[in-house]
Amino acid sequence: MRILVIMEGFFPGEKYGGPPVSVDNFCTLMNKYECYILATNHDLNNRQEYKGINNGWNRRNNCKVKYVPDAQYNLNTYKKVINEIKPDILYLQGLFQSCVFPCLFLAKRMGVNVLLAPRGELCAGALSIKKWKKLPYIEMVKAMGLVKNIHWQSTSDEETEAIGKLMKADASHIHRLDNIPSIPKKEYPRREKIAGEGRFVFLSRIHPKKNLLSAIKYFEHIEGKACFDIYGPIEDEDYWKQCQDEMKKLPENVKVNYIGLVGHDQVHEVFSQYDAFLFPTLSENYGHVIAESLIVGTPVIISDQTPWRRLEEVGAGWDIPLTDEAKYVEAIQSIINTSKIKAEQAMGFAKNSMDLEKLHELYAGVFENV
Repeated sequence: MRILVIMEGFFPGEKYGGPPVSVDNFCTLMNKYECYILATNHDLNNRQEYKGINNGWNRRNNCKVKYVPDAQYNLNTYKKVINEIKPDILYLQGLFQSCVFPCLFLAKRMGVNVLLAPRGELCAGALSIKKWKKLPYIEMVKAMGLVKNIHWQSTSDEETEAIGKLMKADASHIHRLDNIPSIPKKEYPRREKIAGEGRFVFLSRIHPKKNLLSAIKYFEHIEGKACFDIYGPIEDEDYWKQCQDEMKKLPENVKVNYIGLVGHDQVHEVFSQYDAFLFPTLSENYGHVIAESLIVGTPVIISDQTPWRRLEEVGAGWDIPLTDEAKYVEAIQSIINTSKIKAEQAMGFAKNSMDLEKLHELYAGVFENV
């Protein structure tokens, strides 16, 4: 089976968040498929072309990728690549990427099967950002019949409900497929935990949706020593300025550092160096970073707006309502006070959630159906 993915950003880019991880993990899991990816030739908000890429198709260990400049990332190129590859399925990532409208238009005209993964964009938390712009777009693609009879990938009950309600998709065309996790290539030693001190990490895009500002504010109320390291691309400069202003208000016992970008192949190692991952996100349809933290034994302090729930029951962390600031502070304080991190519980919970053989069967069944 030939799968064509058209998406704005892919590796070696470091600033595009979870979708490249999802697609890369898909290509690895479904290694018997012929996977082709068309993407731009630069990272997000950076016009410098990737080093080491060639014109035409670049062979990776699990797929082939064609990188094009912005001027060629358009309908004509999409049509040319579709005619060249003749895919069995066009696998689109997100509803609001610039490529989606022309791709849906071409798929309808050319009779190409489409599986569209909204990647959480239709869930309430994500949809609330620039809702005034997104809702008219949704109504337009429906009115033009561009999403009629296409298939949808959902990764949560909330997303399934949102696709049915907002896109008027038939239930038989909505397929529940959990995201494919990233598995660490080796085990990483953990640092010794000292009671009264805590090392916390935030690793994600710096954007209002990821809610770093709230994470910083929680540290105003803690006792003991805390180090809070921030990794990720700065997507919203105004929002980052607000975060910096809040950092200046923190007491002397709290040290906050912006570290910068981290390569995807280094993420597991980075998480292993911390006592907890603090991530009060407004919405995640999966949250690859949550899985990547847990699988190396780093507990998470996250919102209840992700599929990762009942964490406190199994000792893997906390999933807390965004309105309960006191609970976030309590969880942070608990990590600082303890002399032993529940690394085994976090790791065990993650492993129990990662049945790759079952996922392979589920994906194969859906793709054959589509």
